[in-house]
Amino acid sequence: MQIQYTAEQSALQPKLAAANINPDSFLATDYLNHFNEIVMLLEMVPDMPELAEDCADWAPKSYPKHFEDSGFQAKTLAIEAYHMAPKVVRSVFDRICRELDTLILSTLNGLASVNAAERGVSPDAQRLIRGRVEMIQEMLMKLNKVIHGQIDRPKEPVVPDHPEESAQTQEDIDKLFD
Repeated sequence: MQIQYTAEQSALQPKLAAANINPDSFLATDYLNHFNEIVMLLEMVPDMPELAEDCADWAPKSYPKHFEDSGFQAKTLAIEAYHMAPKVVRSVFDRICRELDTLILSTLNGLASVNAAERGVSPDAQRLIRGRVEMIQEMLMKLNKVIHGQIDRPKEPVVPDHPEESAQTQEDIDKLFD
């Protein structure tokens, strides 16, 4: 997809490349660290259920907030660039981030409600968690592509607009951990 940059965006692009921020998308891969941390924990939960408690500490964090809290050297520039990112990039990026947040939070809510640390993780629950991790990783690959300026506009969302309609009931999740 060919993006038409404004004069202000074009003037900022050389600074972005020097700061490890993609000059085409105006986004930095450092933001993926926010999601990678929870993925690593979730990957271990099937074999180490006590880590479910550590997972509960994760919360969605906006791109600007991530950089405000980070040690990224050019964090002010990263935040400025995000706000100046081409609209087509930002809209796809923000949508995928919302979908990731929804998927991760629904997974964490399921873990928290059944107290996996005390009850253990059944084989069915292990498969469910691993399946969720795969879905999250697929979405992270899409997010990474957007950050690198490769924008795919999916025909339909990966996560439904109303996830509660397609999610398991609490009773279904509880049964997995019994």
